[in-house]
Amino acid sequence: MGDFVSLLAAPFVGCLLIAALHCYMGLHVIRRGIIFVDLALAQLAALGATVALLVVPLVFGETLHEHHEGLAGHEHHEAVARGPAVEGLAPEDGVTAGGTSVVPDEHPAEEEHAGGARTWLMEETPYLLSLLFAFAGAGLFALGRFRDERVPHEAIIGIVFVVSAALAVLVLSKAPHGHEQMESMLVGSILFVGWHDAWMMLLLYLPLGVLHFAVRRRLLAISEDIHAAESAGVPVRAWDFLFYITFGLMVTQSVRMAGVLVVFSYLIIPAVCASMLVSGFGRRLLVAWGIAVAASVIGLALSAVKDLPTGPSLVATFGAALVLCALVRPMVLRLAGGTSTSRTR
Repeated sequence: MGDFVSLLAAPFVGCLLIAALHCYMGLHVIRRGIIFVDLALAQLAALGATVALLVVPLVFGETLHEHHEGLAGHEHHEAVARGPAVEGLAPEDGVTAGGTSVVPDEHPAEEEHAGGARTWLMEETPYLLSLLFAFAGAGLFALGRFRDERVPHEAIIGIVFVVSAALAVLVLSKAPHGHEQMESMLVGSILFVGWHDAWMMLLLYLPLGVLHFAVRRRLLAISEDIHAAESAGVPVRAWDFLFYITFGLMVTQSVRMAGVLVVFSYLIIPAVCASMLVSGFGRRLLVAWGIAVAASVIGLALSAVKDLPTGPSLVATFGAALVLCALVRPMVLRLAGGTSTSRTR
């Protein structure tokens, strides 16, 4: 039981962090009627990561997979070359147990520093390109809204999603290990999230949450009625750009860990469930958080106990939660109506 809890502890914390910000943003998304903006930005971020599969070999001369294999082989070769130390001599003295002299590198510090920088850049290129693509999408969504709504904003978002998804498939068809990358892009690998990943997510999500709390009234006013906000002199495009940029930051990090489908489920399904059951932004946020936490616990436990893929298990659990909320909604509304009537009397 202890091993079971320790295995799921870091992934569960990761799910809580995703839920904390995605449920809030999901309520804005529903109010604005831009349901697929998360899918579009998530797909753009995934497209950036897939483009990196082609960029990395061109720039560095090897794929990330080959680089990791090369590092492992190099470490093994060095261990064999050093061999056990001669008694009284340390391995760094350049003598092995067989009496073979090993000439030390004349510039180990410089080469190690250069190799470390190269390794970091190779490993972070997918994330950096994901950010770049997500920011490009954020700018397009913020500035590409037609004021007369002749072309609905959701249509632009849907087009971006479809085109970016098709481009990702085309890139992966020419990339090594494309099938594995496609699966990771869709459902992620949240079961393998470690405490380092959770801390990095917290370091990003915490300032984003503080920022959104500080500007919550202005963003909520735009989400409630954009035309009224424009009439009141609010610079809607500037605030939209802030909303989509922070959205892109959030989605890029969460897609990297959980995949497109899981991230969309956390964003939309708890918000939809809460909107069906209660009114008021604050109460809906609390209900959405509760549903997301419960679905996270059940989905992770189901995945571990039944040996099922974690991402699809979470998505299926969220789907079951939506069905359950739809079934209990009439009863909840009757109770709410009865309570309001009794208070009126």
